[in-house]
Amino acid sequence: MRRTLLAIGMAFASAPLAMAQSRVSEAAFIESARVASEKYQDRSVAITEGYRQIGSDFPSMGEHWINIGLVFDGKFDPAHPEVLTYVAVSGRPRLLGVAYVLPLLAGESAPDWPATRDKWHDHFRTVEDETETPRHHAPGHGGDAPRLAMLHAWIWLANPAGTFAADNWAVPYFRLGIKPTEDAPEAAAKALALVSGGTEYFSASIYAAVPLTSTERKKVDLAFARSRIAVEGILPSPSTTARTAFDAETLSTIWAGLWKQIDSSVRAKARPSLQLVPIR
Repeated sequence: MRRTLLAIGMAFASAPLAMAQSRVSEAAFIESARVASEKYQDRSVAITEGYRQIGSDFPSMGEHWINIGLVFDGKFDPAHPEVLTYVAVSGRPRLLGVAYVLPLLAGESAPDWPATRDKWHDHFRTVEDETETPRHHAPGHGGDAPRLAMLHAWIWLANPAGTFAADNWAVPYFRLGIKPTEDAPEAAAKALALVSGGTEYFSASIYAAVPLTSTERKKVDLAFARSRIAVEGILPSPSTTARTAFDAETLSTIWAGLWKQIDSSVRAKARPSLQLVPIR
């Protein structure tokens, strides 16, 4: 049976949202989160304390490990994050950040701290929809309806878009042990994700956006394979710790070329839908 996130929330909490501690500055909030989550660098500690993986591994987020008991305790406390985000690097889980989740009823709003309200995003679809690979990044604003509001905090891996931005496109670099160049374009990171587990996510996003014929799917899969090979061809050796601006530009060109191949692989009437794919 498909169950809404709200239905699950009602089983745990019906009390109004309560702040576990008074408002603090952004810097103090981040410091509190870092001190509290330090122990979760060892993921076995997180598992012992009740965190479990939900959903897939996302190219710009990693894995979400959630503590359901904290989600529905009615509290918002930087020292008790409801979600931990991990990625595997050389087979070892690495903690990248935390996220805070608040169940909101009609008339309630996410707080405007430690970040502005627009940094929070809503989850209001079914559990299956919210954790399905291509739908996780679909724009979500539940309006005034019951919903879950989420705020990411990238406290262990700097996010070029800001500490509280949802997507962190430094993640593909981190997975490969590569230091991104300053102001590297997002497209370069997306290209790198092709060789670090992102291809399945990207292709699933396309297939969810528009139904393709078997022939079209084969052409799209071939475009991904070609682009992945192109990225692999310019990857630095394991001993290299930095990329050049030229490499970032080349990666961006590969990403743009991939979408040109994909567009040319499908019927003309399907292309407008492809333009709306969030990860494009």
